[in-house]
Amino acid sequence: MHLRRLMSLGLAAVAGACGGGGGDGGGPSGPPAVANVQITATVATLEVGSTLATTVTLTDASGKAVTGRTVTYQSSAATIATVDLVGTVTGVAPGAVSITATSEGKSGTLALTVTPIAVNSLTIDQRTPAVNQGESTTLTAKTFDFIGRELTGRTITWSSASVSIATVTSGGVVTGVTPGSVFIRAESEGKRDSVSLRVRSLVVPAITGTSPATWTPGITATIDGTNFATTPAGNAVFLNSTPVVVSAATATRLTITVPSSAQLPCSATGSVPLVVVVNSDSALGTAGLQVATARTLAIGQTALYTSRADLMCNEFSATGGTYLITAFNYDNSSSARTNFSVIGAATGSTAANVVAARVPTFGPLQGFTSVLPPEVERQMRRQQAHMTRLEADRQLLASRRNPITMRRQRPLFNAPTGARLSRASAATPVPNVNDMLSLRMRTNFSDFRTFETVRVRVVYVGQKIIVLEDSLAPLARTMDAEYQKMGQEFDSQMYGFLSSFGDPLAVDSLTDDNGRLFAVFSKRVNSYLNGQILGFVTICDFFDNTGPPADICPSSNQGEYFYAIVPDPNAANGLTIESWRRFMRGTLIHEAKHLTSYAERLLRDTEELEESWLEEATAQQAVELWARSLYRVLWKDDAAWNDGPRCDYAATSGTCPDPVEGILGHFVWLYSYYENVERRSILSSPSTDGSIYGSAWSFARWVTDAYAQDEAVFLRSLVQVKNDRGISNIVSKSGRPFVELLGNWSLASLADNYPSGMISDTKLQLESWNSRDLFASMNQFLRFSDGRVAFPKAFPLTIRVAPFGTWGAALTDVIALPGGGFAAWELSGTQTKPQVIALRAIGGGLPPANIGLAIVRVK
Repeated sequence: MHLRRLMSLGLAAVAGACGGGGGDGGGPSGPPAVANVQITATVATLEVGSTLATTVTLTDASGKAVTGRTVTYQSSAATIATVDLVGTVTGVAPGAVSITATSEGKSGTLALTVTPIAVNSLTIDQRTPAVNQGESTTLTAKTFDFIGRELTGRTITWSSASVSIATVTSGGVVTGVTPGSVFIRAESEGKRDSVSLRVRSLVVPAITGTSPATWTPGITATIDGTNFATTPAGNAVFLNSTPVVVSAATATRLTITVPSSAQLPCSATGSVPLVVVVNSDSALGTAGLQVATARTLAIGQTALYTSRADLMCNEFSATGGTYLITAFNYDNSSSARTNFSVIGAATGSTAANVVAARVPTFGPLQGFTSVLPPEVERQMRRQQAHMTRLEADRQLLASRRNPITMRRQRPLFNAPTGARLSRASAATPVPNVNDMLSLRMRTNFSDFRTFETVRVRVVYVGQKIIVLEDSLAPLARTMDAEYQKMGQEFDSQMYGFLSSFGDPLAVDSLTDDNGRLFAVFSKRVNSYLNGQILGFVTICDFFDNTGPPADICPSSNQGEYFYAIVPDPNAANGLTIESWRRFMRGTLIHEAKHLTSYAERLLRDTEELEESWLEEATAQQAVELWARSLYRVLWKDDAAWNDGPRCDYAATSGTCPDPVEGILGHFVWLYSYYENVERRSILSSPSTDGSIYGSAWSFARWVTDAYAQDEAVFLRSLVQVKNDRGISNIVSKSGRPFVELLGNWSLASLADNYPSGMISDTKLQLESWNSRDLFASMNQFLRFSDGRVAFPKAFPLTIRVAPFGTWGAALTDVIALPGGGFAAWELSGTQTKPQVIALRAIGGGLPPANIGLAIVRVK
């Protein structure tokens, strides 16, 4: 029995036990009797399957509410709606129903209507229907409730948007009237759906011929056939999937204009698909099309395409072999990034045959594996930190007047006395060994305004260099032999190599006038940037350190100075004497080259220094000249691992008694550049991309090899200038445009010493160094201390290997290639049909500006 009823019976029993009178009004002490029952609900309708709560109110004869009484419920038609013991009604089927509530013989009634479940959506089953003219087809539709359940038995109304094209009955039977397309709609309870129905003509178009036999972009051509529309607008024509303009039409002939080469996809000469659409019916055929420019490359021959007309579509005859391809961005800013596609396509079957890079055969002297010093990685970080100094020097000079020009403008004689004056900032006498001197050393590497005084001892006095040691160096007075040996090497060798660029003492008579530069080895440098600086020079030292604030540099020592760290084996980032010796010598000549550039430009009254990427490239060349002398190899010797570089990172031994980083540091950076070649540029700021130590050097080295009659004369022409900088400097000295230089260098980077390749053009080689042999040897012989291969790739340049035939997007699309950057492909395999190669915007259309394509056939 329901709980509410049990409670009511219990209360009645208690009342009877206590006595009291009977009757409708109850006894004097008994509860009032129910006189009225009212049943209500919030709505008068409910859907099939849904529920509705009811509320019952009981009152006595005086209209007061009565509580605690038993209520029963009854439905007038349980097939339409049911009601439970607490008055909740559930819809069963559509119709009208009454719900009665009863208590103590009194009743109330609620009238309700049960409605069908509402249609929430409607879908026509046939999504692309079609019917022939004069024939019929039946469409069907389904209705669904709000949770996706299919509803049945609903009325669906059908209609046609144009009964002149097709009619539709109430049952969804569609009859085609005239050819065309028309929307057919279905609707139920306000919900709609429509589909486009095509009425096919019983007379379909056909292509019987084309003229002329071969179509070329832009010409007028004709298509012969039957059942064409007699108005141009009634015909849609597509040539190789490209829409074509119809200028005249009859039932048997269409006159069209072949799209331009920019609109057409690049395809090999031959038959391409031709489609004519009339009243939604298609006629299929072919047309002979020649979009591509026919090209033939003999083995070893090169092509460089830069105009849009040459880039759009090229067709190489079916001669097979191997082609190397680069696409390059010759914008003069590395921030000018661009997207494009290099498209490869052909007809007929192809078979890929990827050529693996040759691993060099190593000679007997190469039979040892070197553990790469941990300082190599640290040296890369140090070099990149040094780059910020170079940028700061450019900004410092740009913010001040040329200090050498100002000194030239000083009077030569004292007017009152007639005495001759020195135009030098402060003439410094040549000191003696063991003399103590005081120098200004900036307290913060990035701030030229604050400094402290450091006491240094003279260790070596040579013809062109004076070596000074910080008196507080950790190994003070124990390193004299090392410093003296380095000073002697500078005097006897390095200074001579610097003369290939100019003279670091070119303005000495207007600085400290002592005919020498100073090399300062100070503990202070060890503290700069947490030990991330190995050595540096600064243009600050060419300025006076006192005078008008706008013209001075307070931390200047007023001469030609090189500053470097001292060995500190016990410090966390300190170098051992052996590591210090390995890296410091190359650092000295690299930085002395910067001094040379500063001096030669200041001498010529410049107000701006060389662009950083080219300044670092030529400083790397200075180290390279010195390294060649260590290896005893000559200019353009195509030097390989066994010619000397093998000793750069070797342990001291009988065959490598004096290991020193000569050229492999350049190739460490070039390895980094090659690995990410499509994201990097030779024009990048050194402070943001250290790989220019390899890439910009390689470019400058290649230009020197390719266009210099005399190496030293060419290098001096780059340095002993006033106004030429960066690309304009390289272009004016080589006599070739940047687009040609970048294109050929990018191809040479890929083609240099290509395995079994036949390349006679020296401009497609890196003549001075055998890059493939060096990289393969670094891969085979250099290890980290934990045994890991230091350089995992035998040839690190990222190359997209492609077969003859049609290429997928992974081979074609180049994204965000920077100015001064390139991407590379190797095309090889069995060629059975002409191969087209095109450079286009992604998705088709004209190529973006400043993009070129270089190709060489190597086999």
